[in-house]
Amino acid sequence: MLRRFYIFCLLAALSSATPALGQEWGVGLSLEVSPLGGLPGSDAMLSVKTPELPITFGVGARLTREEFQFGMTADWILIRENLFSFVNVYVGPGLYLSLPDRLDLGGRVPIGLNAFPAEWLELFLEIAPRLAFISDGGIDIPDVGLQSGFGFRFWFET
Repeated sequence: MLRRFYIFCLLAALSSATPALGQEWGVGLSLEVSPLGGLPGSDAMLSVKTPELPITFGVGARLTREEFQFGMTADWILIRENLFSFVNVYVGPGLYLSLPDRLDLGGRVPIGLNAFPAEWLELFLEIAPRLAFISDGGIDIPDVGLQSGFGFRFWFET
C-alpha cells in the first residue's frame, strides 16, 4: 500500500512539473458529477493546463484503508469558440486511465463550457463520452459510457 502511495506522489509531481515548460499555466481542481459518470479512478482530480500545449492533464486518486484507485486524463482541446462575453465552448479528443482495482484505458471526447470571470480564474463544466479500449477482461470494445466533471483553474505567470 505504501509503495502505491509513493507511485501516486511521483506521478503527481511529474504532472505538476509540466507548467515549467511555458510562461503561463493554470492549476486547479476538477470534481466529479456522479449522476453523469464521474471521473476515472477518483472523486477529484488535480487539473493542469498550459496555453502553449493544447493539452489539459488531470491526475487523481482515492486512498482508503480498503481501496486504492488512481486516474489520469489527457485531453487535446482542438476547438475552442467564444459563445458570448467571457464564456467559451470547447471539444477535443482525449485519453483516460484508471487503475489498479478496475483497470480501464480508453479514449474520451470532452465537450465543455469554460468561463473566465476574471483574468486569473477559469470555471469549467464538461461531459465526456468515453470508449474503453482495455479493461479488466482484456480488450473490451464496445464498452462505452460517460465521464463528467466541473471545477476551476487559477492562472499564473512564471
